[in-house]
Amino acid sequence: MEIKKYYRATLIIDFVFVATIFIVCHFIMSAPSKWFWFGAIPIWLLIGIIFRKFNFSHYKKKATALFVLVVVNIISFLVIYLFSLILSVQLYFSWKYILLFLILTALEFTLFNFYINFVRKKNAYGIEEEELNPYHSGAKIRLEDYVDKVMPRVDEVFDVIGKSELKNHMEWCEVHKDKFGDDFKVFANINILTLINPALANCNYICDITPLNNVRYVNRYFVKINELLPYGGVFISCAETSLTRKQRFYGKYFCPLNRLMYAFDFLWHRMTPKLPTIRKFYFAVTKGRHRVFPTTEILGRLYSCGFEIVKETNMHGLFFFAVMKTNRPYDDKKPSYGPFVQLKRVGKGGEFFAVYKFRTMHAYSEYLQPYIYKKNKLAEGGKFANDFRISSWGRFLRKYWIDELPMIINLLKRQMKLVGVRPLSLHYYSLYTPEMQQLRIKVKPGLLPPFYSDMPQTLEEVQESERKYIEAYMKAPFRTDWKYFWRIVKNIVFKKKRSK
Repeated sequence: MEIKKYYRATLIIDFVFVATIFIVCHFIMSAPSKWFWFGAIPIWLLIGIIFRKFNFSHYKKKATALFVLVVVNIISFLVIYLFSLILSVQLYFSWKYILLFLILTALEFTLFNFYINFVRKKNAYGIEEEELNPYHSGAKIRLEDYVDKVMPRVDEVFDVIGKSELKNHMEWCEVHKDKFGDDFKVFANINILTLINPALANCNYICDITPLNNVRYVNRYFVKINELLPYGGVFISCAETSLTRKQRFYGKYFCPLNRLMYAFDFLWHRMTPKLPTIRKFYFAVTKGRHRVFPTTEILGRLYSCGFEIVKETNMHGLFFFAVMKTNRPYDDKKPSYGPFVQLKRVGKGGEFFAVYKFRTMHAYSEYLQPYIYKKNKLAEGGKFANDFRISSWGRFLRKYWIDELPMIINLLKRQMKLVGVRPLSLHYYSLYTPEMQQLRIKVKPGLLPPFYSDMPQTLEEVQESERKYIEAYMKAPFRTDWKYFWRIVKNIVFKKKRSK
């Protein structure tokens, strides 16, 4: 909480710096600015927040902080220049603007030095890198050993639900509460405090047919269910997903009203809860009711809370699922959630580091890697086949490599280099042979992987491609990277090569 307080103070002080400098720019412009510089102020601040320019607690060297400040400020200046083109405002580059740019960068660097001298001494960079848990590799039981035992009862419940009317959830529970056995508890109460009931502690099956969209603290709810169930216990519930919500709106209203209604619902119930600045207002107004989740996020949250998927289907306009407790909830306090994410990857020496990227997958997608691999295996090129975790917006970002632009920060931090093997998640890293695992951690990962030089099709070919690169690099680092760089540029720019 102390670090957050200083972070907010830093943003306020930077706003004063930026506003002062840009107002000066407004008055020194020789051409009419049409209040352009006042619009540029939030752009500068927003880019700084997106690229986490002011996360001073993560900079352990002054040189790193200065590099990040300069690069992010250059990016901000370029975006503001594009903004001027859109508004048809002519910017005349002169020594005045360069001087003001340098002054603003110097002021922000002074702010960093102030943080080091007065804040870091109290916190001592208090946040340490948490090791990435090998998701479900340490599960207490194997899903395969129990699934055949529980599947008949799960199918029975799904069959009853499919043939029932679900207009009144409480009434359905009253009718079916004793139908599935003594160790099977059915309820439709979303108040998490009621789950402390000792009677629930002796059951092997818990079924809640209330949609999760009305649960305020979804993860706490899943954690409580995990505590109540034994290993091998099954939890059955449902939710209205973003897809089923869209289908309901499109079927309920006529065009174009249905599109307008859905667009408003999407912005309010799906995007607003994910925006740090206004999510508190959203939950204060809605109490968490009617929030919408993509299917991927629901499954990811379940996996993060120690469950694995037994069965999933759509009925009555809702997404129903049955999951089994195979592990304890993961102690991960920072699952990827916002538009700008830090993904933990295996680096040189086997140490974990955070790769900066723009979000291309739905929230909590990182927990589903084992599930995706088990279900779909790998496609050509060594990536996961039919990876439904990727959003439609994410596919666009990936197509043009926009999602990887923030990795420049990793380059400046010297965690990565320009050419090198891909930074891998621990799960994907575990798919490599032991020999390749040991070879990979001898070099830094890179922004441009040898994949785009050789375009391998299978995981075995990917490993062979990386092996050739690493062995050549260890003999002649500069010459190898120089040769691979131009091969990669040729394949990407002129031959339009892309990973699938």
